[in-house]
Amino acid sequence: MLRSTLVRTAIAGVAVLGLAACGGGGDPLSGDGDAGSSPAPDKVTSITVGSADFSESQLLAEIFGQALAAKGIEVKQESNIGNRETYMAAIKDGSVHLLPEYTGAALSYFKKDATETEDEAAYNALKAALPSGLEVLDKSPAADEDTIVVTQATATKYNLKSLADLKAVSKDMVAGGSSEFKVREAGLAGLKDKYGVEFKSYKTLDAGGPLSLKALVDNQIQVSNFFTTQSVIKENNLVMLEDPENILPPNNIVPLIRTDHKSADVASTLNAVSAKLTTDSLTDLVKRIDVGKEQPSAVAKDWLSKNPLS
Repeated sequence: MLRSTLVRTAIAGVAVLGLAACGGGGDPLSGDGDAGSSPAPDKVTSITVGSADFSESQLLAEIFGQALAAKGIEVKQESNIGNRETYMAAIKDGSVHLLPEYTGAALSYFKKDATETEDEAAYNALKAALPSGLEVLDKSPAADEDTIVVTQATATKYNLKSLADLKAVSKDMVAGGSSEFKVREAGLAGLKDKYGVEFKSYKTLDAGGPLSLKALVDNQIQVSNFFTTQSVIKENNLVMLEDPENILPPNNIVPLIRTDHKSADVASTLNAVSAKLTTDSLTDLVKRIDVGKEQPSAVAKDWLSKNPLS
């Protein structure tokens, strides 16, 4: 999932400069760093929490960080780092120590040929696919799935119910969305490989954000990638196309952490957060940010006050 929020416009270049200055050395964009194999510490006194370039990721990072701060851990937030390639480079080189992730999307990043379509299978495969020095903690029941959408007008015009229905008409359509959606298996690559779908052209916009929504509603594009916790889907009467070939993976929320920052109290706190989160509550929280224009930090604080962890 590309959550790679609803402001999902990548500013990765700027964010990475900041990370290089505050992190553990090296260039987070190089991809050459290794998470290492240091054992889990007995005690963690400080931790840097990163997030992707969308509101849900920023919200989850705030929830993680504030929960840890309540346990006496010094927390630094590095929000809005960029897309998955950028923030994965940052956690590998130690610029950040903890990230909210999504099981299926992270699995596809680490294991390009992953085929798991069930929640638990994807989670277990992700644990096995992680490089030395990186771990995932308990997965949450809360999930935010990728979905490929069209407007109701487009669905009616072409009688679209499934992604398979796009094959006959896609050459007359323009798709749009994030740079990741253009190339990943849970996107145009999978649509071509599994459904034989090829579009007339592609507009690079944002990941389920306001640019993609406006282009879709204005019929500048006809197909895009959104996320199931986004209230804009229902509010704009968008149609989520069925995926019989399962190119869209399960995406339960899970903390991704460096082993050298996974002490027992850090793990137990984050696992408690994951257990409390639900898809419905996450949908409501994201709406408060994207529609209500509340700050992720304030929404996270409110959620934690209503969902004590102990």
